Amino acid sequence: MPSVASDVVPVLSLPDAIEALENASRTPAKQRRIKVNGAVDAICHHAFEDGLDAVSLDDIVDVVTRRTDLDQTSVTTLIKNLYPAQRVSADVVIRVVGSFGQARTKPTPASQVLLVKWLINTHEVLEDAKVLSRLYGVLFGMLDMISLRTSLCHLLSLITRRKHVRPFRIQQLLELSRGIGNEPALQGLLRVYKDYYPDIIVGTAATTRNSFPPSPTPEWKTRILAIQEAGERSFDGSTEQQNGFRVLRHGSKRSKISLIPEVHTYHAKETSVTLEEIDNVDDFVEKLDRIDLPGQMISYLRDPLLQKYITLRPSEIASRRLELWLEACLRDVYESAQLRTSTHQRAEILRGLLSQIRNTKTVLPIANEFLRAYLTEWDGISDDDVIIDILGHLPLQPFEDVYKSHIQRAETILIENNPHAHVKLLHLYTSLLRTWAASASVLGPVSPPRSLFPHFTALTAHVSTLSLSILTSKPVPSSPAISAILTFYTLVSTSSLENTIPILIPPPHLTHSLLTAPSLTTLARFCTILSNLKRKFDDHTPPISAYYSYEMTNTYNGYLMDTCNNLWRSRALLTTDTNAKGCFIDDAVRYSLNEYLKGIEKGYGVQSSFGFTHSMLSSALSAAAWRELEGKLLAKRDFEEGYYREEEQARHQGPVTNQSLLMLEKNGGIAVNWKLYRLFVVKWLGERGCEGVRDLMFSTMSGLKNEESGKLDALIA
Repeated sequence: MPSVASDVVPVLSLPDAIEALENASRTPAKQRRIKVNGAVDAICHHAFEDGLDAVSLDDIVDVVTRRTDLDQTSVTTLIKNLYPAQRVSADVVIRVVGSFGQARTKPTPASQVLLVKWLINTHEVLEDAKVLSRLYGVLFGMLDMISLRTSLCHLLSLITRRKHVRPFRIQQLLELSRGIGNEPALQGLLRVYKDYYPDIIVGTAATTRNSFPPSPTPEWKTRILAIQEAGERSFDGSTEQQNGFRVLRHGSKRSKISLIPEVHTYHAKETSVTLEEIDNVDDFVEKLDRIDLPGQMISYLRDPLLQKYITLRPSEIASRRLELWLEACLRDVYESAQLRTSTHQRAEILRGLLSQIRNTKTVLPIANEFLRAYLTEWDGISDDDVIIDILGHLPLQPFEDVYKSHIQRAETILIENNPHAHVKLLHLYTSLLRTWAASASVLGPVSPPRSLFPHFTALTAHVSTLSLSILTSKPVPSSPAISAILTFYTLVSTSSLENTIPILIPPPHLTHSLLTAPSLTTLARFCTILSNLKRKFDDHTPPISAYYSYEMTNTYNGYLMDTCNNLWRSRALLTTDTNAKGCFIDDAVRYSLNEYLKGIEKGYGVQSSFGFTHSMLSSALSAAAWRELEGKLLAKRDFEEGYYREEEQARHQGPVTNQSLLMLEKNGGIAVNWKLYRLFVVKWLGERGCEGVRDLMFSTMSGLKNEESGKLDALIA
């Protein structure tokens, strides 16, 4: 749909432009003092950029729906740029429909065609969704107008429901079809009628693109979405046709190549209720007990409404029919995989199966058996994302069982053939954990306490082994693989439920590999994981020793001690503290590193090399934090003393340490102690994306969040 250039700044405001347009519409072109082009361009610019509010849209519709002195080009441009910023009121729709027909006061036939197309584009964003239904008889009565017939057939195809299909209308359509031949749009409307009354004999003309109502143009949808986003407005729903309570339609192009047919109910009677005539959730609930099953149950794979219907109204007939359809369809997919043929058709069925699983949260028994057989023929590359997602929805069960029956084969073939195997496997296990956690949250109250623990423990143990293998592999693991590991353990750290899902901690060597990884993002995300686990332990019913072994809690406390030693206490890699593991660095290695650092510069040492000031990950950031803190304190001191110092004040020149801060204060610089400086760095990093480091420090060291933060706030206030 063409529009004015959005980079042209209009001279007139929108109200002034609409007023100028209304004046021009009542004034012949030769008598106008100003050109109408300026007003039209200004209106179209505002409409394209921000959409038209209800009042502006109402005023412009009032102009374009009657015969005026405006030229056809201006009217055409206006109608093509009627982008609503809000839902379109019923009054506007009634006036647009009232402008159709033949009379001296009516707009031109070209304008009427454009207005019908505008209704097609906006019929999903109407304030009253039933207003066009109430005007059905008026619209149907205008099908004898040659100029409007094609567009009206398209509009009627969108809004036709069973109550609109009456014998006299069927007769009129058939007579019209015989009189003018097999016009595509008219045949498309007849086929809609045939969905409700299968006995209608439709012409034999081939189905073409013009037989189906057009979807809103891409530009129209793009502008509507942009207008909503820019103005923080919402139409309270998608502008797409599919809303979850309407049969899914893809149009002619999709229907020709699709293996999964759309929902159609054959042999319906006048008293039948079909899925095709359901419009919304209220309609669905009201007619749930009277809906007839569609003809081809394989549509279940793709149509959300049919999936809801089967779930809410199960029956033996529906289940058996669905099982037979799926068995035949999935057998074809399996055979094509064996023969390495029909990859496009196989992909469509698999995507349909995934769609059904996502929408219903269930894996049908026949689909489970198919998946087990299909994995033996899978190459590990084709449709890999779909297969991974399907496996991630397998139901909660002992991990050893699901691993042997499904995942082991997938894991082996992925590692052998797929270059992105590690990331995809971690995505699989993350999805599986998410699915199991959701199931366990429902089963927890009715299952024996801790009975589900082994399922999650075995899954996490397997992923721990895989993750450690990835981190120690050569070449160095990719960032996506490390990110996938962190994503899995983030989910682990937040999923535990007392007596249902256990608190699980990563193994020691994996933990310390991530704590010493050369990435601040990795460190921050892993600190978030440790912080989440700390919160879970704190919230658990005491005593924690009654539920978890001393070895486990002692190991976790070691993680906290090592993290604090590295980041906060300048005691990195030490093992002398209680529970500290020193990141499993041998004492001889630590001694050699310490001697090497001392040789570079006096005062350096391994004990502070992982801290905020000296670490390669955070030294530049901590220096920036210091400059900000120093600037604030110097400005505060000048303000309190009531004058500005002309001489240059003493500033810190190097990496901040406890001794350097004491020397700075002695030389006339700002006075801030080592603890408050580190606290400022922690909070400063937390405000810039490293929330995990801040949260872990606050949750681990008592008094840091409240007492010490209060001192810091008072210092820089």
